[in-house]
Amino acid sequence: MKKTVFSIFLTFISLFLLFQLNGFAEDSTRWRLPEGAKARLGKGNIRQIAYSPNGMHLAAAGSAGIWIYDVTIHREVALLTGNMGPVSSVAFSPDGGTIISGNQDGTVWVWDAKTGEHRQTFTTADWVLSVAFSPGGKTIAIGGGHVEGLGPGIQVLDIETGKRLRAFGGSHATLSICFSPDGELLASGDDRNNDTHLWDVQTGELIANFKGDMPFGYPNVNSVVFSPDGNTIASGSSDGTIRLWNTYNAEDELIKYLVGHTKPVNSVVFSPNGDTLISTGEEGVCLWDVNTGEFMAEFRVPSVNATFSPDGNTFASGSVAGIDIWDAHTFKFLKTLTKNIGSEDKFRGKDIGSIGSVAFSPDGNTIVSCGGNNIHLWDSQTNQLLKTLTGHTESVNSVVLSPDGETIASASGDRTIRLWNVNARKRIKTLMGHTDSVNRVVFSSDGETIASSSNDRTIRLWNAHTGELIKTLTGHVENVNTVVFSPDGKTIASGSGKLAYLGGREDSGTCVGQEIRLWNAHTGEPIKTLKGHTSVVNSVVFSPDGSTIASGSGHWWGYEGKASAGEEVRLWNANTGKLIKTLTGHKDVVSSVTFSPDGNLIVSGDWYDWDWYLSSGTWSGEIRVWDAHTGEHLKTLTGHTGGVSSVAFSPDGKTLASGRTDGTILLWDFSTLP
Repeated sequence: MKKTVFSIFLTFISLFLLFQLNGFAEDSTRWRLPEGAKARLGKGNIRQIAYSPNGMHLAAAGSAGIWIYDVTIHREVALLTGNMGPVSSVAFSPDGGTIISGNQDGTVWVWDAKTGEHRQTFTTADWVLSVAFSPGGKTIAIGGGHVEGLGPGIQVLDIETGKRLRAFGGSHATLSICFSPDGELLASGDDRNNDTHLWDVQTGELIANFKGDMPFGYPNVNSVVFSPDGNTIASGSSDGTIRLWNTYNAEDELIKYLVGHTKPVNSVVFSPNGDTLISTGEEGVCLWDVNTGEFMAEFRVPSVNATFSPDGNTFASGSVAGIDIWDAHTFKFLKTLTKNIGSEDKFRGKDIGSIGSVAFSPDGNTIVSCGGNNIHLWDSQTNQLLKTLTGHTESVNSVVLSPDGETIASASGDRTIRLWNVNARKRIKTLMGHTDSVNRVVFSSDGETIASSSNDRTIRLWNAHTGELIKTLTGHVENVNTVVFSPDGKTIASGSGKLAYLGGREDSGTCVGQEIRLWNAHTGEPIKTLKGHTSVVNSVVFSPDGSTIASGSGHWWGYEGKASAGEEVRLWNANTGKLIKTLTGHKDVVSSVTFSPDGNLIVSGDWYDWDWYLSSGTWSGEIRVWDAHTGEHLKTLTGHTGGVSSVAFSPDGKTLASGRTDGTILLWDFSTLP
């Protein structure tokens, strides 16, 4: 009885401290917002999850920061975030008092697990992909990209001072690290190499190199983990295999192959008793009997990471869709922790993904967004997810609501446009005809016509009621990235362009076909071609009175996207086609441009290449606010941990929604801005 009372007391104290981070009454959509923002929709993409040593909390590292969940009440209780970029990895100290996060901006942040206070920051490498506490809790290991003067590798730091005690590694980025239970050894896996490495922590000496097969390309060892007794190392590879290695017997090092995944294995983890192994991948979560190597169970929920509770009774799997809790003995699904995939179990496993575009309903009460292969409807007043629409087989690039608010049109990489009934929340029609990815879709102001643009270099006009193809507009010589109707419905504007690589990986690329074309919406005849952009045209929009066109452009140089070019907004006279003004200041590719409903403001958003390289040197995609009449820069909204992919005003102009590549939407208060 005393033990039960004491346990309840500890639970209450822990909850009290965590709830103090944000207040009992405050909605989690309003936690830790950047200045000027009033809500965050969605939790962002999850990259790694970790149980606290007492099993009461889960830390989920991802694009929005670190969400802390209380597994006893199945809800979020804190958000740890700051100007640190997307979080790639997270770990609790053995005593549960400290959390460390490895971030893609090359830093490691140290947090107080009880208060959520940020204690200190260690700057370590180009990017950090994996972090681990030593069993004693006094040192941490960091794996990632290049360390200044040392190349890729592993670092061991003092947790109190951040002093680098040792640094060692190989010629490639370290993707995963793990301490042995006694803290004397460190296992690691890296990219472009299918080997698992074993290191002496004190000397940095390479003790063993467990060689993996190289069946094709350059497989990665994405995850390594020691068994609880330290005698076995499990490694998960991008070639779809799991290998069990003998830690102390180099002559008979490979114990077993576990074969079942057909796609890359993202993570592997042992149960506390060492009898079971979990592996995660794009196909789902698999459980294996470690002693026999036999396959035990599979859950078709694509996952990037999994972790056992300390008592071994449950395990959690994390993905871009959220966090699921499972019974480790019966394999029964127990609970979904995240709210960004809906409160009903039927939403479980729906992919939020990177936000492609956002749009308000005509009455302003609903926000529609696309992420991954799906479409999401949100209540703009409560900030809750209402419905997920599924059916597209490739990423959805664009969504828009009809002027009467009754129909959603979506454009996808699967080459189709789909029409959905908003009230019934069901698909009405599928429009087929494009021969390549459909990039943008838009309704005419009277709701009678739909225009779509595609990488097949065409714009197609469709009857919005019957789905019949009316006309195909040709003339662009490269991808048509965007299309829009004028407010009076008489003119269509389209923007195009593509970066072409002609000389292999060393070629930085040549921009071709960058132009804006104006078309007669009724006849389909070309009216004018607006030239001047030096880069890919990503967005075009008419002012509310139809007199001005705003266009946003930009592209990344080279295969690795290390620098952007042509990032600007241009204003054009819609009647004459003459350039009025060029707005400069964005440091990355301008992805989206919009006018405020009263026509007085222009808002533009930028984004950067996600693949570890930052053209602007910052992880913060910017939103810039301009005076639409003078072109004066009025304000910059920052605080993103992902590039801005889409911006849209509410009908009353008081709210701006920005979709982000990190899988969340921010709502900004424009009732007083700028």
